[in-house]
Amino acid sequence: MTVSFSVTAQAVTSMLLLMMIGLYSAKTGIIDEPMSKKLSKLTVNVAQPFMLVNALVNVEYSRDNLKAGLGILGIGLLSHAILALFSFLCAHYVRRDRVERILTEYSMTFVNAGFMGFPILSTLFGDMGLFWGAFYVVAFNLSVWSYGMIVLSRAKGKAETADGEKIKINPLKMVWNHGTTPCILGFLLFVFQIHLPAPVSATIGYMNNICTPIVLLVIGANLARLPLKEIFLDVQMYIFAILRLLAAPTLIALLYHICGMSDDRVVFFTIMASLPTAAVTAMFAEIYDLRPDYASKTVGMSTLLSMFTIPVAVAICNVIIKL
Repeated sequence: MTVSFSVTAQAVTSMLLLMMIGLYSAKTGIIDEPMSKKLSKLTVNVAQPFMLVNALVNVEYSRDNLKAGLGILGIGLLSHAILALFSFLCAHYVRRDRVERILTEYSMTFVNAGFMGFPILSTLFGDMGLFWGAFYVVAFNLSVWSYGMIVLSRAKGKAETADGEKIKINPLKMVWNHGTTPCILGFLLFVFQIHLPAPVSATIGYMNNICTPIVLLVIGANLARLPLKEIFLDVQMYIFAILRLLAAPTLIALLYHICGMSDDRVVFFTIMASLPTAAVTAMFAEIYDLRPDYASKTVGMSTLLSMFTIPVAVAICNVIIKL
């Protein structure tokens, strides 16, 4: 299958408009920084789990669907490994300090899979796209809390937080977090075909619906506080954006198409690889005092430009599929 450029463009245009509303709200003082942080916590800690459970319970159980979901999880881990190698090799273009090179590597590897990916997947693939996306989020969280910690630990060797906490792999965090844990719960509901009471199901749906709008409003508000003029005059940020948003998904599309993967899965994994840098990049940079200003730039720049590059990445994928 191929995905229409215009359909993809319409999906990201809606997201761009929501970001612009958030930017306007910040400029006019409606969404200030404390409010932005509280909305972020509300979304990540409260609404996101409902979004992930919702993605898994709306697909009818079958062996084929179960096999497909587990396949997405496995290939999702492979995608992160490919992106990790790609990012490690590309990060050396950054001729700045060592911390910036490592943050660049991290920013290229991990993407905003849930909040930015789900609206696009819903538009292009419907409920099955969200179902696949939930399994990809599990692969993301397993990778973030394992390999991601290894990458960050290289930035300062024995880097610590203000409380003396060292950067290290936490096996419990790989499973017990706001991304993986609700996916496990949703997976159990899916496998055992547990039908939730109508009021509970409706509540999950309502919470799912607020995720993307709030996140995009917050992203827009955060962009309003970044030195955009400084970012847009930084040539290396454009190089970073081209590698993260266009080169990485093109590589994924080529490799998976050459390997004989089905067209719909090639499109799916290309879309996931074309998403902007994960917001946790800035969060971890802040926690461990690893140039949070630079981390915020990679998140902000990639998020803004992704609104224009995602349809291009999908168009490139369509060309590759037709080869």
